[in-house]
Amino acid sequence: MTEKLAIRIFVLTLVAVSLAFCQVMAAVNETLEITSDASGRLMLEKRQQEGMLAREDRLFIEKGEQTTVIFESEGRAIEQVLAADLDKNGSNEILVVMELGGSADLRELSLLQLDNGKYREVWIETGFSAGKVAIEAAADGSNRIVIDYFTDDEPAKEARAIYIFDGKKVALQQITQPETGG
Repeated sequence: MTEKLAIRIFVLTLVAVSLAFCQVMAAVNETLEITSDASGRLMLEKRQQEGMLAREDRLFIEKGEQTTVIFESEGRAIEQVLAADLDKNGSNEILVVMELGGSADLRELSLLQLDNGKYREVWIETGFSAGKVAIEAAADGSNRIVIDYFTDDEPAKEARAIYIFDGKKVALQQITQPETGG
């Protein structure tokens, strides 16, 4: 009787693991509205074919019947999209945060700027481990990119990188310890 019970437990465990794996490998197909303004609706389309690990996410602007693709993830998973006017010129830049996958939980950031009616990539940064990304207002009213992440030190330490964008380039303003809520 113990042998039968062991076999049943093994079979049930095998079925549970198989179902969990199938769920992970299921297709991802959804479209989300990120923001909307006079220029149209910024949309994120998450796409992953069933059984595939790579994602083919894309960002597009929808205005009336017209759809314009502004960014494609090329195998990376878009985790977060933030739109804000970083350079104070009246139009929003778009910060795309992507998960690169793997055990290190690395992130890649891409900043898109509207230039002559088209978005173009003006900054890419790779290698932030986990953490969170936000756009925050500085004391002077400008917006800045704030990244809380873990360093490569042994043991890893928390750090905060603050970047500013002047309309031409992104520059690291400072690295500090992350603020803790209280």
